[in-house]
Amino acid sequence: MVLESEFPPDERVEKEIESLQEKGFDLSIAAYTFSQKPAIELINGYRIYRKAISRTLYKSSAAILLLPFYFIFWHRFLNGILKREKFDIIHIHDLPLSKVGYRLSQRYGMKLVCDQHEYYSNWIVRTRHYNTMAGKMIRFFSNWEKYERKYLQKADMVITVEDSLKKIYIEKVLLSPDRVITLPNTPRKRDFLSNDIDPEIINRYKDRFVLFYGGSLDHLRGIEFIADCMVELKKEIDNILFLVAGKENRAFSMKRMIERLRIEKYVEYVGWVSLDKLSSYIAASHICLFVPRADNLEINNTIATKIYQYAAMGKPVIVSEAGMMREFVENNAIGFSTRYGDIKGFCEVVKRIYGHPEIAGDISKRAIRIAGEYTWENTSRDFLEFYARL
Repeated sequence: MVLESEFPPDERVEKEIESLQEKGFDLSIAAYTFSQKPAIELINGYRIYRKAISRTLYKSSAAILLLPFYFIFWHRFLNGILKREKFDIIHIHDLPLSKVGYRLSQRYGMKLVCDQHEYYSNWIVRTRHYNTMAGKMIRFFSNWEKYERKYLQKADMVITVEDSLKKIYIEKVLLSPDRVITLPNTPRKRDFLSNDIDPEIINRYKDRFVLFYGGSLDHLRGIEFIADCMVELKKEIDNILFLVAGKENRAFSMKRMIERLRIEKYVEYVGWVSLDKLSSYIAASHICLFVPRADNLEINNTIATKIYQYAAMGKPVIVSEAGMMREFVENNAIGFSTRYGDIKGFCEVVKRIYGHPEIAGDISKRAIRIAGEYTWENTSRDFLEFYARL
């Protein structure tokens, strides 16, 4: 497995590793590192190979289709491993390194798996770094749709996160239906259990009415919209708190946003939270949130991992009008949707739940029941069957 990030942690990757190990597969991970982590490390029965990367080289990855340096780094790194070790499959996480994966699969006689965490060509054009002046120039000359089509068509297996995206890959990227599978990023049963809650975290927020968001932090996630709503909500709910956990994108700053809106007393950013603590923060909350803009194919055709996590802890969820998430939440009656940018509508939903605790009680029972169907143990079956055939 090849991963474009520090490792560990990565919840999805670790779940895949664990499931494949249980089926008898022997795995190794290749990842870069910015720190002084060991070049080779054995963890939980699998080996991690790491290669130090400079910040400058990492930033050049934004222009990966124009400048070869990032490709060269990964090709040399992986080729060095493959000269010493024999593997049957090379499993590439996310689109950018599919080209490297394909070339090495041909050289060393391996099957190629391309694991798509996002509908990449649709996602990257909306990122902040691709919408600066320099980024727009890079975007103009970087044909991600062509690259996506070329290398995913060469894969022996393509993994996507929802059936609706699988359909898009078949119809737009022209993939063969028998080479695409769906693997939603659902929680493992053991990761979100009420008996694993940290009482210290619960006690810390017991006097606040907590709105919680957990996940990546960038301008695509609706964080600024929630912060704008907090300016209004604090006028009517004295003890309200927007609690945020996650890793900031390099172009996004929680601190600057909080200071600009002068809501320091009503927003707390706890940084990245490990999976074993995440359930405690969710348990300490009253409402859980994910309200991104709903202006693109990818966001309308996926259900974010956090929605399943919130449901597993029995919490009311507020989502934006993003298609699949709105339908999942509303059809299962586990929360509410509000239009991105509609401050009045969002605040009304929050105030309704705040003023009527019985709403949350009714939702909790349904959410926990629904979440029982959407566990990793259930949703990973196709993935494991396909891997066994591969």
